[in-house]
Amino acid sequence: MAVVGGINQTIFFEQPLVARYVALAETAGGFAVPDASGLSDRHFLGIRFPGVTEAPAAIFYRTRHTGRPRFSVRINQTSLTQVALTDADPPERTWHEIIPPGPTLKAQDNELVFGVSDGTVIFGDVIILYTSNELTVRIPVVVQAKV
Repeated sequence: MAVVGGINQTIFFEQPLVARYVALAETAGGFAVPDASGLSDRHFLGIRFPGVTEAPAAIFYRTRHTGRPRFSVRINQTSLTQVALTDADPPERTWHEIIPPGPTLKAQDNELVFGVSDGTVIFGDVIILYTSNELTVRIPVVVQAKV
């Protein structure tokens, strides 16, 4: 509170907070882990979250499996999911997990990893919802001169 001319005034600083999401387009058709080469994890690199704040976020995805595989999901250094599926689990389902607040998400260069052991899981339709303090997203314009 500030005193201006003998009158108490409250001065505010406004910061925009908007909900944003990142949909990983390359996951739309689904991807199997392990893949045909036998790699037991799939890494998505360079994910950007413009204006990300240290508020909780959420990740959404779907899975399809047979048997009793185990899978994990990690973003940067934070483990989000570790599941051992059983025969009683539905073969197809959707998941959502809270990404803890704090410096878990970065504005750029994030890494998302899906890992599987003891079977195969098909993941797809990955979306991450987060809070941003930027109202607009800057997209660089590339201009090339004609030669």
